[in-house]
Amino acid sequence: MPTFARFFRWLFSARILKRLFIAFFSVFALITVAWQVENWRGRTKWETWKAKWEAKGEKFDLASVVPPEVPDDQNFAKSVLFEPLFDVDSNNEPSDQAAFDAAKDRFGLKRSPRNSFGWRHGQRRDLEAWEGELLQLGNPPAKGVAPVDTVLAALEPFAADMATLANDVRRPHSRFAIRYDDAFSALLPHLMVLKKTATLFSLRASARLAKGDTEGALRDTITTIRLSESLATEPLLISQLVRVAIFQIGMQPFWEGVVDHKWSAAHLARLREALQPINLMEGMARCFRGERNMINFWMSRLHGGGSDATRELGMITDESIPVGLGLPDGWIYQNQFHINRIVTENILAGIDLENCRLVAKQFKSLEEEVRTLKEGFVPYHVLASMLLPAYDRMGVKMSAGQAAIDQALIVTALESHRLAKGGYPASLAALSPEWLAAVPGDWFSADGLVYRLNADGTFTLYSIGYNETDDGGEYTFGKSKRKTIQWEEGDWPWPSAAAE
Repeated sequence: MPTFARFFRWLFSARILKRLFIAFFSVFALITVAWQVENWRGRTKWETWKAKWEAKGEKFDLASVVPPEVPDDQNFAKSVLFEPLFDVDSNNEPSDQAAFDAAKDRFGLKRSPRNSFGWRHGQRRDLEAWEGELLQLGNPPAKGVAPVDTVLAALEPFAADMATLANDVRRPHSRFAIRYDDAFSALLPHLMVLKKTATLFSLRASARLAKGDTEGALRDTITTIRLSESLATEPLLISQLVRVAIFQIGMQPFWEGVVDHKWSAAHLARLREALQPINLMEGMARCFRGERNMINFWMSRLHGGGSDATRELGMITDESIPVGLGLPDGWIYQNQFHINRIVTENILAGIDLENCRLVAKQFKSLEEEVRTLKEGFVPYHVLASMLLPAYDRMGVKMSAGQAAIDQALIVTALESHRLAKGGYPASLAALSPEWLAAVPGDWFSADGLVYRLNADGTFTLYSIGYNETDDGGEYTFGKSKRKTIQWEEGDWPWPSAAAE
């Protein structure tokens, strides 16, 4: 006991307390200095790199990528059918929940066939399978004489709204009221609605073709393409992916009309006019700049801290990161530097809009970039490592969509040549300038798209694809029953004939 008392008195003596205070203060001072040095290093690294690229004309602020406002009477997004989707309060809660729900579900069919192949596989739309699904609805349509009649009957309740939308989508602009300042919390309810709507128009176009109503099918096909283009100016990755998905939906009746030779010369001219302005690769560059600049805006909020920033950080991180404690500014700057550098120097540098080329190796380098980052100091790359890996798939999907557009445009000219001259040309050069001002090339080859006539009177047309290798004009499929196309491998052919 006396020994403990002496130790207690020694521990709390003025001399020892003074030493402990000095030691604590020294450690605190060292941590403070190290913290400030980290902040200085990170901020200097980011701002030096940013200034270099700003001198080249790059802009890194959110305002530079947000689409400008457009007059309501020229804005498709102001259609009465869409307005309730964005009528929300400051907490993003609908002002009228019933109106919001009605707008969200207005074009939903509830049931559709699963695992059905489409035009990429050379398959016509299976109207019999559609009939089987539609007859299982809670309020099914009357069964028609043929599956096509049942499908058309099921679509009839949507006819009035579809007519309104088909008229509204002809407006010259489309700018949905997205709150870009909400960053990752921004609501995008229109995307799913547009995709559902496109499915209705595409399905009706196929049914109308089957019934011989080519003029109605043409209108619905062009409307589907216009729905896709209503998202063209949105600088968001998800918006551009939905844009591609809607375009692929619209390609189904387009392709069916081509392989069955149902489009007239006048129809082909109108389809060509609809396809000509579409540039998905420009949209891809726009959305990568948009995502990059939105991340910068979001990170500027992290620098200030606060509950909103912490909550948003928690949305994309896991529990291993103590976001509630905040992150040193220097660490945020380091992540900001890596994200901006890789998007700008790897991804955007790989999209050559002037020469219509995609340098696939730039996108493929993302995996190596992320691996290298992960070998370094974790806090410098933790956010970058989570946000960057999904970006390489964007390059595949968008370029595959652009290849389909370019091929479809060429096909309208090939069909026009066939109608005018009794057959397909020996080379694509014969299509210009009568039907095309310039023949689209291959985004992966300076030699252009591969084209040749076949002995059976059909043609072969394909892009060498993302692997930048000519594989004989064949897709590479996965091993599952769904025959999923492996877009990173093989070529990307246009199915010039329906599968048997």
